[in-house]
Amino acid sequence: MMNKSVLALAVAAITSAGAVNAAEIYKGADQTLEMGGRAEARLSVKDGDAADKTRVRLNFKGTTQITDGLYGVGFYEGEFTNNDNGLATDSGSNGLNNRYTYAGLGGNFGEVTYGKNDGALGVITDFTDIMAYAGNSAADKISVADRTNNNLGYKGTFGDFSAKANYRFDDADTDKGEISNDGYALSGIYAFGDSGFKLGAGYADQADANEMMFAGSYTMGDLYFAGTFTNGEKQKEVSDVFAKGSVDYTGYEAAVAYTMGKTVFTSTYNNAETNNETSADNFAVDATYFFNANFRTYISYNFNLISKGDKIGSTSGLNGNATSADAEDELALGMRYDF
Repeated sequence: MMNKSVLALAVAAITSAGAVNAAEIYKGADQTLEMGGRAEARLSVKDGDAADKTRVRLNFKGTTQITDGLYGVGFYEGEFTNNDNGLATDSGSNGLNNRYTYAGLGGNFGEVTYGKNDGALGVITDFTDIMAYAGNSAADKISVADRTNNNLGYKGTFGDFSAKANYRFDDADTDKGEISNDGYALSGIYAFGDSGFKLGAGYADQADANEMMFAGSYTMGDLYFAGTFTNGEKQKEVSDVFAKGSVDYTGYEAAVAYTMGKTVFTSTYNNAETNNETSADNFAVDATYFFNANFRTYISYNFNLISKGDKIGSTSGLNGNATSADAEDELALGMRYDF
C-alpha cells in the first residue's frame, strides 16, 4: 500500500497544475481561498559546468459557490527563478514567469475558463512526462496545445471518460491588425475501469502547424508503463527568409516507473524527427526519495544519444549539424519542498 501511495503521489505532483498540498487560508460561507506551491533547489551539470536552476512556484486558488450546481473559480501561479549567474547578490536579475492566470465557471457540466491556462494536449503528454527532472523532449506540443494565454478552455469528466478542449483567439496588433495565431486543441482519455489501462488521443491545429497525438498507459501494482506518439507539422521559424509554411515532425516517448518503499525509479526514452532529420534522441533515468508528502530529493541523468556533427533537424527550414551543446549529457540533483 505504501508503494502505490508514493507512486500515485509522484504522478499527481508531476502532472497537476495546482498544488497537491494546497493549504486553505480562508473559508467563508460561500467561498474558499487556497495557497500552495513549491521550493525546488536544482543543480544541473553539463560538460563539467554547474548551473543553478533553482525555482519557486507560488499559487492561489479561489472558489465561490454561486448555486448548488454552479461555482466560480480563479487561479494564479507564478514561478520565480534565480538567474544571478555569479553577479552581485540581489542584482535584480531574478525572473518571474506568470504560469497561470485564469478565471471561470464550473459545475456538473465541467469547467470553462478564460485566460492563461493549459491547452488540451498537456494531459496526453502527461502519460510519459513523469520524471523528476528530465524527459518529455520528443512529444512536443504546438503553442495552442500547450500552456497559452488568450485561451478559452473546457474540461470535464464523465465516468471513466475525461475530455478537454481549448480555443486560442488571435492577438490584436494595433499597428498591423490581427496576428494569425488562433487555433484549437481537443483531447480525450478513457480509463478502462480498475484494469489499470488508460488510452488517450488528441488533435491540435494552429496557423501552419498541426499535430495528432496518441498515448497509453498500464499500471500494475508498483509498476507503471506508458507510451506517447505524435505526428504533424511544425510552423517554420520567423527567421526563415526562404519560405513560409511548415516542416514535418514525428516524435515518440516510452516511460516506465517502479516504486520501492519511499523511492520511485523512473526512466524514459525520447526520439523525434524534425524536417526528416533527428532532433531528439535520449535516454534518461532518475530516482526520487520521498521523505514525506511534502519533501523529496532526486538525482537524474540524461544520456544524449546525439553526437557532435550528426545531422540534426530544425524548424528553420535548413537542417544543420549538432554542436557540442546539442550532444551533451546532463546530470541533475534536486531537493523539493511542496506546500
